[in-house]
Amino acid sequence: MFSLKDNLMLSRLVCSKNNLFFAFLVAGYIFGVILYDFIEFKYTDELMALFLCLFAGVIVWERKNWKELIPVVIIITIFLFYAIYSFIIQSNVPKAIFTDLLIQIKPFLGFYCAYLIAPQFSSSQKYFISILCLVVGGLLIIVGLSGQLYTLFGHPSRFATAAIATAFLFLYCSTYKWSDVFIFLFLLTIGFFSTRAKFYGFWAVATSLIVFTKLGGQIRLSWKSIIMGIFICLLAIWFAREKIIIYYIDGMMNSREIWSRPAMLFTSGQILYDYFPFGCGLGSFGTFASAEYYSPIYETYSLDHIWGLSKDMPIFICDAFYPELAQFGIIGVILYFFFWYTIIRKSTSMSIHKSVYIWMVFLFFLIEGIADSTFTHNRGLFVLIILALMMTRKDEVEERNI
Repeated sequence: MFSLKDNLMLSRLVCSKNNLFFAFLVAGYIFGVILYDFIEFKYTDELMALFLCLFAGVIVWERKNWKELIPVVIIITIFLFYAIYSFIIQSNVPKAIFTDLLIQIKPFLGFYCAYLIAPQFSSSQKYFISILCLVVGGLLIIVGLSGQLYTLFGHPSRFATAAIATAFLFLYCSTYKWSDVFIFLFLLTIGFFSTRAKFYGFWAVATSLIVFTKLGGQIRLSWKSIIMGIFICLLAIWFAREKIIIYYIDGMMNSREIWSRPAMLFTSGQILYDYFPFGCGLGSFGTFASAEYYSPIYETYSLDHIWGLSKDMPIFICDAFYPELAQFGIIGVILYFFFWYTIIRKSTSMSIHKSVYIWMVFLFFLIEGIADSTFTHNRGLFVLIILALMMTRKDEVEERNI
């Protein structure tokens, strides 16, 4: 048995690690979400992922519980397979393959490493983060009212995801009382300044879901839940109807030349068929690397003449997430949604606070992937980190409606 001295030393060690992760989370939020585009240091998320990997390695080494590494090993094995596969079929130049490998594996490693570390913050630390979120929320309102979205965030969509990340971070630190829910919705509503249709859709989904559960609704397979789910989906579609029509109906059927988003989405389906079952390989389609090291597959499928997808101006190549899944084929598509299935399945045995949180994050990425590749970007990594923290959070008191 451990002596009192050993227990005190262990307690201090755990506390110091929690303090370190607390500092990492705060710094990651400020520099990896809020100021990311303003300071223009584009390697913040890579450094965050590296920190998480090193931190997780230290934790596993101390615990000597090697089974904790199984999810990480599986992820690394899958991506190594796709890297080797990409070199075999020569999907692009080696630099493109390596670059895309790092980008694609980053969100999964970030999530599983944070889940493995599972830090537990004190009440004072959660209170500090909550106040920080409120202060940042106030600053976001000032930015929105002054119309400086492009100056500080580069694009309104990034302002919207910053507001969403702020709301998620606050909700993670809350006790899920009605007062906390109102503050969460207030922080979330700040994103309306972005005027993005996809944000409107997510806001409708998140608001409906959280109010439904706070009023006693359960997230389970029942007629009441199914009807509510259909209502939420229709509400999201209604809010986002204009952009859906513009990009995916008019852009495909009613314009003289097919637009970039429907062109990429349509072609990704063709690639899944032509490169069955493992796809066209890393760095070849729908990603930053495939644009930076212009992939020959765009010429193969006659996309190189479309505005925004040409070699001279490939600005819309990574403008959505789902097309890039064509790189991984049908197997990759199945693995991606299986990743979310494993997370959602865990929510069935969790508190309503955690269950709603998991569903909102899933729906956020589900909607966001239509018109942005947030999942592999800095804000996507941050949201996945706090999702992992929420799933491993130990509540001091039983969460209940008040």
